[in-house]
Amino acid sequence: MNTLPDPRRYPARGAPDRLLELARSSLATGDPIARSVHNDVLLSAIRACHERGDDAVVAAALSAAASAEEHACIAQRAAEAAEVPLATGEIGARLFALPLVLVAGGREGAILGGALPDIDAVTALLSEHAALGDVQRYSLGNALCAVECIEAIAPGELARADVDTLARLAPGFQPEPIVLPSADESVHLRFLVGVAWVSSEAKRWIGPRDPVGKWAVPLTHAIAGQLAQPNVTVLPLPRPPLPLAQAAAAGRAVAAEIAFQLFVGGALRRARASTGEPTVIVAAHRAEDAAPVARGEVRVTFSSPFDDAMCDAWRWPLGPSDDLGAITASITGLLAECRVDGVVLVPEVQPDRHPARPHERLLLTHAHLDAGNGAAAGQPSSH
Repeated sequence: MNTLPDPRRYPARGAPDRLLELARSSLATGDPIARSVHNDVLLSAIRACHERGDDAVVAAALSAAASAEEHACIAQRAAEAAEVPLATGEIGARLFALPLVLVAGGREGAILGGALPDIDAVTALLSEHAALGDVQRYSLGNALCAVECIEAIAPGELARADVDTLARLAPGFQPEPIVLPSADESVHLRFLVGVAWVSSEAKRWIGPRDPVGKWAVPLTHAIAGQLAQPNVTVLPLPRPPLPLAQAAAAGRAVAAEIAFQLFVGGALRRARASTGEPTVIVAAHRAEDAAPVARGEVRVTFSSPFDDAMCDAWRWPLGPSDDLGAITASITGLLAECRVDGVVLVPEVQPDRHPARPHERLLLTHAHLDAGNGAAAGQPSSH
């Protein structure tokens, strides 16, 4: 077994839905060219919905998606549809966001400011290295915004946005200070939001395949310097700027990976310093409080046969579009790089809560392996 069962509950296929049928046609073909054609047809259909103001039609299709693949196919096309094509000679305003993953620690309760005091220095670095492709004219706000601010704006609203609409949306991008929960390092996701003026003649505009450029290292130093304070370490990890509708998902994904890497490093040090090599259990769990949204969690626990009290746990939340196979591969790949041999992937979906203690979330440990029943739903199998 090289992946986990999907713990998310998707609705059964219901009445015909045009957007869903188009997504299913795309997913059903193994020919990349044919899939691209199907995706273009779906993209055009979603753009038509946006033009009519029928955002509810797109939302209904997402709610009715019967799998992560269907949900992701529609969500990705909806994000792309937020970028309305420009007519020849036209210049259009575009909102974009630069995701920032901030690793910070050193002093419990320390507060990192929710805005950068010198945004001009950041803008100059991005311009120097052409981080926005051929775009020369743009303005970047200094607020460090939470992901919820980005997700609050629907792709359809962006597709219909003119300059006046952008001005109305701008006040929603509020600074969100970071409060350190402990002295230990923790991971925080923020965004710098800007508006760019894009010409139809521009050969390249930012997109999801843009790599981290030469601007990343100097930008890391510049932002770290602006957020610096005594007895606090701050490591900003900037990601490529993206159209606003695509930025939240990309930011969440990279923040989850970095947070997991940080957890594994600490858990391994503690285990190897106290009881030796840990047993690592990776299991997919229901999220009972997520209904009716299709959500779940992957829970990773570090435990030991020599210390029943030892249990370091990490919860990786699953959104309805998340690729569970890729997440599983990321988890097991990192553990393999760290030379962790005792890794167990549980073959059946586990409940959210402990069966004997419903007030507690279920965390599988070495004791459950010894019990021979995988806690509540079957014997785990070794990976």
